Amino acid sequence: MPGEMPIAVTLQKVLCGTELEVIQQGIPAAIPTEFCYLGWQESLQMLAQLVEPEIPDGG
Repeated sequence: MPGEMPIAVTLQKVLCGTELEVIQQGIPAAIPTEFCYLGWQESLQMLAQLVEPEIPDGG
């Protein structure tokens, strides 16, 4: 699909971790908003798998 979809990502330190804000603009009408939410959720889950440490249970 031609065009641009600007995305702004903001990370902010909060008491219990990090707050993530994502603003995506210019989404074509052919892409349902729900699909964008699902895509971001899947991407963030995969990122978590890459960066979260595997801590052995000590057993």
